[in-house]
Amino acid sequence: MRNAIRNRIIEAVPSLTDVFEPHAASKDSVKPYAVVLQGDDDNESPWAGFRRIIEVWPYVSRTSFEAVDDIEQEIAAALVAEPLVTEAGEVFTCSYMGSSQDTVDEDWDAITRGMQFAVMALQPMGAGVPVTSDPWLNALASWTETLFGREWSVYKGVWPVGYTRSSIMWRITDMEAKPLGVGIFQITKRFTAHVLGPDGNQEHYSVLKLIEAIGSVPKIPLDLLDRRYMTVADLKANTEADAIKEGQITISLSRKVQKLTDEGPLMAEVNYKRI
Repeated sequence: MRNAIRNRIIEAVPSLTDVFEPHAASKDSVKPYAVVLQGDDDNESPWAGFRRIIEVWPYVSRTSFEAVDDIEQEIAAALVAEPLVTEAGEVFTCSYMGSSQDTVDEDWDAITRGMQFAVMALQPMGAGVPVTSDPWLNALASWTETLFGREWSVYKGVWPVGYTRSSIMWRITDMEAKPLGVGIFQITKRFTAHVLGPDGNQEHYSVLKLIEAIGSVPKIPLDLLDRRYMTVADLKANTEADAIKEGQITISLSRKVQKLTDEGPLMAEVNYKRI
């Protein structure tokens, strides 16, 4: 991960002579350069992987902090919201959290400032991951693929290792079976959509496009041949939400069934204990 960040900065900020790990830089290193420090990891969620703090310190000769400002902007533009790929093929993105106060390093005869990034990294998940194969989820993903076309990828349940922009990930967040009479139930499933656009403007436009499309149809096909549909209800959106971690759109889909076995088991497992 750190190597992917280093390579991106070197590629996107040609004014830097190099990007070092803390132990590799010294007072004799040719300025301007940057130092990358890796912090601790925090588990986030099965669909978002884990969160890591990365610090980038641009070092400039003792001239003006405007030179640090310029490099800071270039580094932020190179890393923020851009998918980066590790040597193992894992994909991650960075969010800029801000910078520290201006600092004068007397020993290294330099001026610098610490930039802090939150890295949302993906990792292969084991047991207990969210649902990735469900008839309703499959139908919703298929409907979304038709709406957005081949230029967009649509994922189910989790962000996969190697995800691409532009893409949408749908996941099931809740499920309820409500009896309506003898042998008749209403099944309701709650879905969240994560819309990841090529840039901020396109992402915002795509969220609005998906909202308008869902809002304009009372039902989404579950099985066209059998004429089975899912009724759309409770559509909500937050265009400012984090696409990777939170998702911008939530909807409820429901339909009536005569028996629960038609929809598959609602319980993952049953445990018991002898007394």
